[in-house]
Amino acid sequence: MPFPLSIIPREEFKNHPLLARLLELHDVPEQLYVAGTLPKVTLDIYGRATPRILTVIGSRKYTSYGKLAVEKLLGSLRGEPVIILSGLALGVDGLSHEAALRNNLVTIAVPGSGLDTKVIYPRTNLGLAEQIVASGGVLLSEFAPEMSAAQWTFPARNRIMAALSDALFVVEATEKSGTLITARQALELGRDIGALPGDIFSESSYGTNMLIKEGAYILRNADDLHDLLHLEKREEKEDEQVYSKEEKKILDLLTEPLEKDTLLVRSELPPDQFLMTLSSLEMKGSIQETFGEVRKVV
Repeated sequence: MPFPLSIIPREEFKNHPLLARLLELHDVPEQLYVAGTLPKVTLDIYGRATPRILTVIGSRKYTSYGKLAVEKLLGSLRGEPVIILSGLALGVDGLSHEAALRNNLVTIAVPGSGLDTKVIYPRTNLGLAEQIVASGGVLLSEFAPEMSAAQWTFPARNRIMAALSDALFVVEATEKSGTLITARQALELGRDIGALPGDIFSESSYGTNMLIKEGAYILRNADDLHDLLHLEKREEKEDEQVYSKEEKKILDLLTEPLEKDTLLVRSELPPDQFLMTLSSLEMKGSIQETFGEVRKVV
């Protein structure tokens, strides 16, 4: 079923604090097509929105490290006054919208196509688009409803994503990634940029490491992400994780991912106790096992 659409002309952007940010662009959209509920925001004396608008961007071909970072860091925003914005694309965009939905965060999608269900791009994320609208989120596009995605539509929509944001979270980006273009646009608009540090030998981390070198916030954990968004410091949780002696031993060994059998040998634990300890750590969300390899979750 097609999305019910409303149209907001350029002249009315000034009446909505969030859309008024689009007036900062050199090429302001003539109109926006809207499917879903446009969130209400207020601006403080510094121009920051409440809820904060965090735009998450990154590679379509994400790594397991990038996926884990999106899930953990966006998960840390559950209950916070934050809206997650992304581009509905395959890869990091889709992961970000899904993480927002799982954590009861409002999410905004700005696809590189019109909003008619016949042309939503990519087709594989049509169901995700429907979930976003059904959950109280919104789809935005400056393109006519039946306009298909084209090579030039993505840079055009990226400027909208940059303008609407309070801050950008760059997850992964190669040297010649379009993600870096969006980051540059946001920087020109005075938005804060945060980047996930990565392996210096990994092509997918080239762009984020370069952004950090040039002065972007380094996002190593939930506290760094809260600092990027200028959110109040989280109080220490009373139910802070408590680990057994065996659990601490396993975590200390996982300075890097290890094969399960290798971890068993190094732990020097009896097999039954080793397996129970792994299960306990998995339930606490402290480790993750993938294809027989165990890694610590930061």
